[in-house]
Amino acid sequence: MRQRFEIPGKLPSLNDYVDACRRNPYVGNKAKQRTQDEVMLAIKAARLKPMRAPVSVSFEWVEPDMRRDKDNISSAKKYILDALVESGVISNDNWKWIAGNLPDSYKVNKQNPRVIVTLEGEPR
Repeated sequence: MRQRFEIPGKLPSLNDYVDACRRNPYVGNKAKQRTQDEVMLAIKAARLKPMRAPVSVSFEWVEPDMRRDKDNISSAKKYILDALVESGVISNDNWKWIAGNLPDSYKVNKQNPRVIVTLEGEPR
């Protein structure tokens, strides 16, 4: 089974998260939780069905420009995987549950930045 969902806009980069944590650890945690909640809204809107281990997850990062480094952008995988667990689509994001190497692709679209996440695996 293949499922996909889109998260509108840009997610915070690793630099954004580190800056928030430097200000105050509680600010960093709040920023992570706010982003994870945003991802969960996209998951709910897509009506994803629960999946069985292992699940292949791939990411398409559509940025408004090429200002941010790719490694900085893709650090947002943490928010996405944690939201998938919290929403019950997958039971865990450990090595047993996540197959492969989490491939990324990158594109630019100034009018429609977003993240497209594709999940492949067996339904639960």
